Amino acid sequence: MDKKELKALAEAAAKNIKTETDLNEFRQMLTKIAVETALNAGLDDHLGFAKHAQSDTDNSRNGHTSKTLQTEEGQFEVDTPRDRSGSFEPQLVNTITLFPGHLGAPKYLYV
Repeated sequence: MDKKELKALAEAAAKNIKTETDLNEFRQMLTKIAVETALNAGLDDHLGFAKHAQSDTDNSRNGHTSKTLQTEEGQFEVDTPRDRSGSFEPQLVNTITLFPGHLGAPKYLYV
C-alpha cells in the first residue's frame, strides 16, 4: 500500500471518528489487524507455504487461539495462529517493543 492509498483509507476512517473513544477503538482495530497479519505471515514462513497453498509436509495450519493483548489503551483479543505439530513459535515474541505513540501503537504488547 502506498502513501496515497493509505491517506485515502485514513480519510474514509476519519469520517466515522467523532470522539476520543472512537479514535481509541480505531487504534485498537489497526493494532489488532497489524499483529494478526504479522503472526499469520510468521506462520506462512514457518510452514514454508501460504494459506490454502498445497504442500507435501505433514504440518499445516490448525486454526487459532485467542489471546488477550494488553496495550496502553486497554485490552482486546487477538487470534494467534497455530500449526498441527505445535512447533510454531511466533517471531512476534511474547513482549514486543514498538514505537511509542505511533497511531496509538502500544509500547509493549503482551500476547
